[in-house]
Amino acid sequence: MARWQVMAGCAACLLVLGTGTVAKAEQTIDEAGVIVCINDKWDEKEVEKGHKLVDYAGRCVDVPDDSTQEKYTEDCTGKYEYMPDGSWKGSGSCKITFKGGDTMKSSWEEGSALKEYPYDYSDGTGKYEGATGGGTYFYENLTDTLAAGRFKGTIKLP
Repeated sequence: MARWQVMAGCAACLLVLGTGTVAKAEQTIDEAGVIVCINDKWDEKEVEKGHKLVDYAGRCVDVPDDSTQEKYTEDCTGKYEYMPDGSWKGSGSCKITFKGGDTMKSSWEEGSALKEYPYDYSDGTGKYEGATGGGTYFYENLTDTLAAGRFKGTIKLP
């Protein structure tokens, strides 16, 4: 094959490739780390003896074990229900904000029947637009307003 034929073929390839859209490979970020939370609101109402409903609002800081991953904050709201038999459950959502301003939403569940609490990611902006994923976390109350624990999961970027 002559040199000019190779060059013409390469130019044609570049023209075709340059006018198409490039598919990006999905990136998965494995995350694990420490979560520390403060309760800003714990509005408890007893609807009948031993049966309580709670409106919750709080903030958390998540610090990944991997120092190359971004730290982030969470502004959370949710509802809890405590039953007369001692069982309880809760669910809600958090707006996650990364240092650069990008955001994601997480939805979470907690309860006395769960050993670890599940969470799911959705509705991101910036780098996290279209992100999905999730994982589990567990924390314990240290005081009436402070809690700490660990999280582990994945963030899938499109």
